[in-house]
Amino acid sequence: MVKRHHKLMLALFKASDVIIAAMAWVIAYYLLLLGKQIGLLHHTIWPLAGFVPPMILSLILTLLIFSQAGLYQAKRTKKLPTEIMDISRAVAMVWGLTYIIITLLSQVTISRRMMVLVLVVWLLLAGLNRVASRLMFRWFRRRGWNQRTAAIIGTGRLAQKLCQALRRHLWTGINPQYFIGESEKNQKLLSLDVLGPIDAVDEIISQQPVDIAFVAMPGQHHSQITKVLDHLSMLNLDVRVVPDLLSFHFLKHDVTQLDDIPIITMTHSPQHGWNKLAKRVFDIIISLVALVLMAVPMMLIALIIKLTGPGLVFYCQVRTSLGGQPFKIIKFRTMRANCEADTGPVWASPDDPRVTKVGRFLRRTSLDELPQLINVLLGHMSLVGPRPERPELIERFRHQVPRYMLRHQVKAGLVGWAQVHGLRGQTSLRKRVQYDLYYITNWTFGLDLRILLMTPFKGLINRNAY
Repeated sequence: MVKRHHKLMLALFKASDVIIAAMAWVIAYYLLLLGKQIGLLHHTIWPLAGFVPPMILSLILTLLIFSQAGLYQAKRTKKLPTEIMDISRAVAMVWGLTYIIITLLSQVTISRRMMVLVLVVWLLLAGLNRVASRLMFRWFRRRGWNQRTAAIIGTGRLAQKLCQALRRHLWTGINPQYFIGESEKNQKLLSLDVLGPIDAVDEIISQQPVDIAFVAMPGQHHSQITKVLDHLSMLNLDVRVVPDLLSFHFLKHDVTQLDDIPIITMTHSPQHGWNKLAKRVFDIIISLVALVLMAVPMMLIALIIKLTGPGLVFYCQVRTSLGGQPFKIIKFRTMRANCEADTGPVWASPDDPRVTKVGRFLRRTSLDELPQLINVLLGHMSLVGPRPERPELIERFRHQVPRYMLRHQVKAGLVGWAQVHGLRGQTSLRKRVQYDLYYITNWTFGLDLRILLMTPFKGLINRNAY
């Protein structure tokens, strides 16, 4: 059941969006005037009254499109970045429609500089408004205001994790009141009462009303879930189903919708879309700078390798990266030439007789990996990610280590979360995969920077590197 003050809050949200849209036009106009005054612009600027028609049109479209875009639906469990992206798309759509309609209806072309300024200012103000709203509601909810009560239907691991998550994230303003399950009298779970039986869910909620009912039951109880939903359909409250995905150990889950069919992606990685593009630009810039700075040391290493024995300076080996795509990794040669002709591909071991004296030093200091900056520049690898492995070894590991192949949901990296924690050489492969999957699931630019800063201290010189 939606609280009475919801309509008032909804009206305030709509009013704030309209006010911000109007402010964007006014601020953009005065920025245009300022640009002319300081000599940045030299063309004639319309009077402010000339921009009133497109401004009014944009305000009308704001009310229509923002509502259709779902910006005023309950978003207590929606993350801020997602909300910012939603409002940005809506602003861009309103702005684009305003520009097209005004251009088609008017014989005079509206100032492009003005329109660009309107878009920039509008996006900035709309984003700040959403951030400020979040902070305000979070402040209210932490003090016990603007709360919604909830019943959790189910008593298993999924239901308990949901209860704990709601208690941790007070900003949602959702306060669990009780569980509903097959319980004995006076039974408690996580300090909440467990009411039952579950077949009387509609009667229980009618007697002890709540705003939200979370159905968090094991997936194998499909028939019982169907009955529960039938009972809940007779009540006037917000019903949310929590899918039982805890038993499926993949990456993060991403939910999309095709017509009225929800589709859950089990191998979702944060490194997609704009994040993927930004990470690629970062890789190009840093690898270029690093290649320039390390050019002289790399030439000296190449000269030493050439003077201390026969064979090529560089060693190329097939590895796999994103999606299992093979590529040739470039390293300074650290072993004797053709040393794997008899043994085939094997992991290096301590005191490996195949490794040269110079190669042992290069491996201990990770200097043999420097040419992989070229792989990063070419897009085969990223600066940070799971270390790439050879296809022959992957075929073996994929059957030995659960979830091993999930490492290939992102590009292989020059350095990884596992490596800066000392997991190199013949350390536990299972533990290394755990660290790699933690990196993929929890990826942020902050985590990448943290790994890069840790690398000089914990990732370069390592006793497990041989």
